[in-house]
Amino acid sequence: MRRSRTSCGRCLVRLRRFAGLVCLLLPVVSVAGNLKIKPTTTITAQTSNNTSTADSFQSQSNGNLGAGNVSKLDTRALLYPGATTKVYAHLMLWFGQNNHMNVGYSSIDPVQVKRQINDMVSRGIDGVIIDWYGPGTFVDQASLLVMQEAEAHPGFNFAIMVDKGAIQNDPCPGCTPQQTLEEQLKYVEQTYFPSPAYMTVEGQPVVTNFDIDLHYDIDWQAAKDSMASDPVFLFQNNSGFSHVISDGSYSWVMPQTNDYGMAYLSSFYATGVSFPSEQTVGAAYKGFNDTLAAWGSGRIMSQQCGQTWLDTFAKVNSLYGPDNPLDSMQVVTWNDYEEGTEIESGIDNCLSLDASVSGNALQWSLSGDESGVSLYKVFISKDGQHLMKIAQVPAGQHAMNMCSFPLAARAYTLYVKAIGKPSLANHTSAAVSYTPACP
Repeated sequence: MRRSRTSCGRCLVRLRRFAGLVCLLLPVVSVAGNLKIKPTTTITAQTSNNTSTADSFQSQSNGNLGAGNVSKLDTRALLYPGATTKVYAHLMLWFGQNNHMNVGYSSIDPVQVKRQINDMVSRGIDGVIIDWYGPGTFVDQASLLVMQEAEAHPGFNFAIMVDKGAIQNDPCPGCTPQQTLEEQLKYVEQTYFPSPAYMTVEGQPVVTNFDIDLHYDIDWQAAKDSMASDPVFLFQNNSGFSHVISDGSYSWVMPQTNDYGMAYLSSFYATGVSFPSEQTVGAAYKGFNDTLAAWGSGRIMSQQCGQTWLDTFAKVNSLYGPDNPLDSMQVVTWNDYEEGTEIESGIDNCLSLDASVSGNALQWSLSGDESGVSLYKVFISKDGQHLMKIAQVPAGQHAMNMCSFPLAARAYTLYVKAIGKPSLANHTSAAVSYTPACP
């Protein structure tokens, strides 16, 4: 008997340390009632909104999920083992203005900015690339808040992407597009570059742009020469690598393609390899749907229940590795709700989870593709509200012998939670009643 208690004591230590994985494999004898239920969480915490999305935000017809509970597993876990790739999120800061969708928050609310960066950090995101619209604008006010909050998170960086709209909507008085861009770049240099959180490559600040060359004839060498510093300039797509003054290029979501952008990404990465001295910034995205955007043209790329998101990482993993690492990736996007690319509220993996008890066996079943699940967590409760995690098991396992746990003979409530792949939705089963009847 003493030997059995010793074995169980070791098992309980392992249970706490490894969330039940080891103990599930060992028999427990003559120890009924030894497991103390000490709640560490609640059913509300496990199922409520854990993102920076507004609590009031509801699911939309373009595929954006309503506020809910999503996986906070590290985004970088989707990359090849040993990846040093930096993962940045493309951030829109125009919400709260009447010319953009109401998503339930304002981008110039410092509380919201703090929530967003905390959320990003919790998902393993290394920083943000801000879609910027010129000095003194609403977006600029929000960008200053992002800078301040980024500085409060060591290791979290930000960079400015000058949008074509900055030239169109915020020109300096009497200036040509060239002069406007030069003044804006000098403003960025003076206002943002000095921040210790500003993104750099080998000590040089990074600046990029969105679609400026599609709308304006810019002398980029003159624009760079107008600055006192020597920033790293990144451009777009394959041609960005050979662009004048280019230090690299970034890829983007291409909704007009019929293969979810996979051929485009292959071509982009291959081009990047041929420019080894330049930065290659990959793209990760869940899909695209601009049917709710005021400027939309009906462009749609299906999310495939999260598979599009996973495929963008798989594409990187098929071409890069520890010996030829990808420099960085950009999540396209963190919060463009209007074009249906946001991952802030999470990504729908189209799953549902059911659990039941048969005798002393807890079992569960999943409706949908389990490739969107990373693992399962099992919780126990005395009152149905206050929970303790008793096990964590890998995807593919759908049953557990409850007699593996030394529970007192009384009524309990059990829950099973499917933890999605990074940024995919989590799913928690309905409550399951259980009273031990072990031999």
